[in-house]
Amino acid sequence: MRRAGRFPDLAIPRSRSGPQEPVPRPDRLRRVLLLVLLTTAAFGCAGRGGPGTGPALRVGVSPDRPPVVFEQDGEIIGIEADLARGVAEALGRRLVFERRPFDELIPALERGEIDVVMSGLTITPERAARVRFVAPWLEVGQLALIRARDLARFGRVHQIRRADARVGYERNTEGERFVAEMLPRARSFAFDDVESGLRSLRAGRIDYFVHDAPTIWRLAGDPAQRDLHGLYHPLTEERLAWAVRLGDESLARQLETTLADWKRQGLIEPIVDRWIPVRITLGR
Repeated sequence: MRRAGRFPDLAIPRSRSGPQEPVPRPDRLRRVLLLVLLTTAAFGCAGRGGPGTGPALRVGVSPDRPPVVFEQDGEIIGIEADLARGVAEALGRRLVFERRPFDELIPALERGEIDVVMSGLTITPERAARVRFVAPWLEVGQLALIRARDLARFGRVHQIRRADARVGYERNTEGERFVAEMLPRARSFAFDDVESGLRSLRAGRIDYFVHDAPTIWRLAGDPAQRDLHGLYHPLTEERLAWAVRLGDESLARQLETTLADWKRQGLIEPIVDRWIPVRITLGR
């Protein structure tokens, strides 16, 4: 498979046949070791937090969005869970994960029940009017997932935009908005969850399934999903960012300083590589 290229601040994970850990190059070993120390120092703070010297950092999550943030055996794990542990360690604060349904995260932030949302939140004008977004940590977009056997039919962007194409999406996601605004002529099918969409795709009832990049990367890199294939050509431009309450400039500046330092040191890419082993094809 071909490598997709790079986002401005973060490399797209390299194509791999399975979920093995990436082997760092020698010149990156020191940074990766530093990252491990950073994230594992607070790794025990998975539930209601662990020991710490500073005040609790209440991180709002909706742990049903693998690989960004999800729950496994009672533990909050994933890309943003690792980042949250690193943030708490960097700020000298005790980490507390506050679980909420996704639609309740911003209201909980506004009510002061949590300090920051770190849960695969994309920047939108509507959300930006209610919260203070930190600088984006990842640039993503909606991607298409097709059956591997249909690569010749739907392996190019202009092919999936055909009027007779049948497209599926998950309700109440950016994928739904994309289909409504950009594919008005397509026959569209809404699903309550990703698994329902995948079953329909495999059964041939839809031609492709649209979802956010982290979800498609995860599915495309899963050895159990070899019959499906992800296309890398962003159908939209979206940015994932953390959100704090309007007016909480002190915390926002601390988060942005920490994030900028991690980007300079290249500490974010290994975390993403760990959670998103991916195979992709360029589609034009």
